[in-house]
Amino acid sequence: MAALKLAQRITQSASYEGETERINMKTSTKDQVKGSFHELKGTIKEEIGNITSDPDLKAEGKSEKKVGKVQQRIGHAKEAVANLKEQLSDLKKTG
Repeated sequence: MAALKLAQRITQSASYEGETERINMKTSTKDQVKGSFHELKGTIKEEIGNITSDPDLKAEGKSEKKVGKVQQRIGHAKEAVANLKEQLSDLKKTG
């Protein structure tokens, strides 16, 4: 039970939402960072669910890890689109 409370405290106190807003980052980078954070939180929850034999916490962790991976991929896709837009803009200037 103490491990569960510790996991909840870690995931709540490690909130990064305000931190990324103060730093001027591209949205693609923010998505990648947030995705990594969710993946880490999911791993912690999943492991604590394993240790405490809590299937709900384990499932929640797995779900959060998948959400994190999707958010990272969204960040990568945004970055790719921004790069393509930049290349297209360069082509228009030279062409």
